Amino acid sequence: MADDLTEASGRLHFKNPPIIEAVIAFTLVPLPDSSFSKFKDCAAEMRDAGYPNWSPIMRHQFQIRVESGVSSSGHEDLPIGLKFMSEDSLHAVQFNSSEFVFSRLGRYDRWESFRDEARRLWSIFVRISGEVKVLLVGVRFINKVFLPTGADPAQYMNARPQLPTEVAPEIIEMFMRVVAPIADPAGRFIHNQALLPSEKEGFAAILLDNDFQFPAQDKTDAEIWEMLQVVRDIKDRYFVALTTEKLRETFDV
Repeated sequence: MADDLTEASGRLHFKNPPIIEAVIAFTLVPLPDSSFSKFKDCAAEMRDAGYPNWSPIMRHQFQIRVESGVSSSGHEDLPIGLKFMSEDSLHAVQFNSSEFVFSRLGRYDRWESFRDEARRLWSIFVRISGEVKVLLVGVRFINKVFLPTGADPAQYMNARPQLPTEVAPEIIEMFMRVVAPIADPAGRFIHNQALLPSEKEGFAAILLDNDFQFPAQDKTDAEIWEMLQVVRDIKDRYFVALTTEKLRETFDV
């Protein structure tokens, strides 16, 4: 998300952003069952677009039946879409009957290239699928940050769980979830924070998962992408509010 604020652009920019996955996702009015065959038919086009590898997305259904007092169960796996992976494995996109999901997986560069690639693939999805109605727009940034073991978390995080030391002098497992409204544009912010397994000696690894969701039923395609530009500023502002300058300085090392 996140880069340090620069005088030239007023945007966040870090040399080493802590992002491990960035996501633009659209929740849709469900497409007809025939959409799956359309997604398969576009595999050659997606290969030419730089996404040669694909795998099916399945919906798992579990059924319980009771007939004449005797119960039986079964399950069914239904294909609902395809997941395409870029040749360099840095991007993934899901075409399925109820969602379009684009991900940048590590080595995040900047918002413009991330947004532009999502929009390029969205145009393919819309052309393949036919009429598409978007219900919900989501922008999600999953970050992994490292705090020195034994340091006061307040020096690094403005949002954190806090317990009296007589109750928990040390936290060995942690998960926190907060959901809050966003006023303009109207939406909601979902923040998940978790303590991850240790990766570097002397540091605790913390997951900061920031998810921004906005209704889009009445918006045109152009209005949706215009709104995403506003969301870009919101997600940067929230990241700065949730972290301290001392933590953000570590992303420029």
